[in-house]
Amino acid sequence: MRESPIFYISKILEHFGYPPAAARVYAILLYTGKEMSITELAEKAGIGKSTASTALRLLEHDGLVYHVKLGKMKLYKAKSALNQLLLFPRRILKEYLIPLRNILEKEVTVKHSDNLNELLRDLKRFEILAEKILKIIEENNEQEQTPS
Repeated sequence: MRESPIFYISKILEHFGYPPAAARVYAILLYTGKEMSITELAEKAGIGKSTASTALRLLEHDGLVYHVKLGKMKLYKAKSALNQLLLFPRRILKEYLIPLRNILEKEVTVKHSDNLNELLRDLKRFEILAEKILKIIEENNEQEQTPS
């Protein structure tokens, strides 16, 4: 199982915070390239239909999966969006790391804690590095989307 592309794709998603069931569902959809029902996905992923449904809602919300209706049934298909996952650190930066840095900057001036100073320095260094990496990824995505 470890040599399976599904294993590695799901581990990438898990690394970005997706629950294992959602990561596995996405990996199956992406790797097979097929449209699948909740029942098919649950069976292939080895999870319950309720778990598959929850996973699909999350994946659809994040733009990794979409569905088409066939009568009353929904069929799900993966978007090849691994490059978009690489941009998730921007969201983490904006929603958590920058606000944390701002709070710590106020705390450090008040308490002058060595521990807080070290954490603040680490956050600033990480923020600079992450911005550089994200800029490279975005530039690469733009170049790939520009017709030659």
